Amino acid sequence: MKGLLSCYVSWEVSAIEILRRYDFFATYMTDLASARITLFLLVVGTLAFINELWITIEMSFLQRETYGELYRGSIDEALRSHRMVQNDEYHGREWLDERTGIVIEEFETREKFFAKPVHVAHVYVNCNVRNSENGDILLSEPLAFHIEFSPEEYEKEKRPEFGSSLIVLRKKLYHFFKDCDLYQDLSKQNEKPFTVSQGVQIFNSLGEELPTNIDDIQLCFLKIQTGDTIECTFVL
Repeated sequence: MKGLLSCYVSWEVSAIEILRRYDFFATYMTDLASARITLFLLVVGTLAFINELWITIEMSFLQRETYGELYRGSIDEALRSHRMVQNDEYHGREWLDERTGIVIEEFETREKFFAKPVHVAHVYVNCNVRNSENGDILLSEPLAFHIEFSPEEYEKEKRPEFGSSLIVLRKKLYHFFKDCDLYQDLSKQNEKPFTVSQGVQIFNSLGEELPTNIDDIQLCFLKIQTGDTIECTFVL
């Protein structure tokens, strides 16, 4: 025990002498007590930094694995087999303890938390217009929209941590286009009703069409990430 204590004191004295060579640290090490406190804070801070760095690296590998699974194969295959879409154990949950009447909030494990894809905060959408009768493209230059998603738009989702679902994006694009003067001009040439389900075709960042039967799936599972530029076709 004495040998271990002696070893520590020797290390402490050496470390303090090295730190006192620097004016910044010397200011806080004028006596032995302040020197020991400063050394302690430096050691703890260094350990905390290493821990956070390790967690960040671990998180990046877990998320890379998740995105690899999502981008492998077609949309239908990814949604049918992906563990986070099919398995609720990747999400926190609340339940009522009937004995105490207290609502208990239960969180997922750290590994499962880090493995989650990040919700989509905003996307850029290039939109063109196609005639439903002959398939002609009606615009020489696509319309460009920047779509942002606010927490109010996904707070009522079953799993709000994954952000907005596809239907939110589809409705936003529908109203953006329908409210512009261009729609009024083009719709005069076609009496067919323009609807959300039939008139708005969305393609993800890989050019895959996202059908309406997956409108309830959140965007982060559909090969779309924050800041991506995707395509949309309005059918009139």
